Amino acid sequence: MNAPPPRRLTRHQIALMIGIDVVALLIGVGLFLWLQPRDGQAAVMALVSALVFGGFFNVVVALVSIRP
Repeated sequence: MNAPPPRRLTRHQIALMIGIDVVALLIGVGLFLWLQPRDGQAAVMALVSALVFGGFFNVVVALVSIRP
């Protein structure tokens, strides 16, 4: 029997995911620093929401890339 090749992410896809993480982190930290003097709770929420949004896109990239 022929075993199917393992489904793995390519270097390009991993680089894309790292880029998404960096952009999400930059946006989150930027929003945090901008909102911190005005409202501390909103600043934390902006940071967390940007990171969750970036994580969501990483999951989408991973699921689309390793589909059967």
